[in-house]
Amino acid sequence: MDTGVIRLGAASKAWRAAVVAMLAGLFCAGSLVGDDPWWPFGPWRMFSTSQASTGSVVSTGIEVQTAQAPRDWVPAPLTPDTVGLNRAEIEGRIPQIVAHPSRLGTLAASHAALRPGAPAWTALRVVRRQIVVVDRKPTGEVRQQTLAQWSAGP
Repeated sequence: MDTGVIRLGAASKAWRAAVVAMLAGLFCAGSLVGDDPWWPFGPWRMFSTSQASTGSVVSTGIEVQTAQAPRDWVPAPLTPDTVGLNRAEIEGRIPQIVAHPSRLGTLAASHAALRPGAPAWTALRVVRRQIVVVDRKPTGEVRQQTLAQWSAGP
């Protein structure tokens, strides 16, 4: 009588056991000494470490001026709906933007194309905020640094 059960031979069991042992070894080694380049066998640093209990939390963003409020810097969201890019894509290009602030003009142009009914951005700057934390509690102190600035005017 055929039960439909397929039995593995010794060679099939051996190579499967070897693959499981190799993967287990990689995961153990990655957990002990691995970092971002070891992924998926090692942990991502951003998920496997914690922030110091006293220090600062850094946040990068943009602020804009419009023709309606030419003297006021207003925070603007860094989203695909607003500028066509995610925050991480901007943060990854900070060195190039600092070296060539005129690149910020492309964000203003993208905003104008994506939001034709919104006020046009006449100036844009990238700011880095450091929120000071002591014993895991914000102190209320915020340090702000302008990394790059662009203006559409002459």
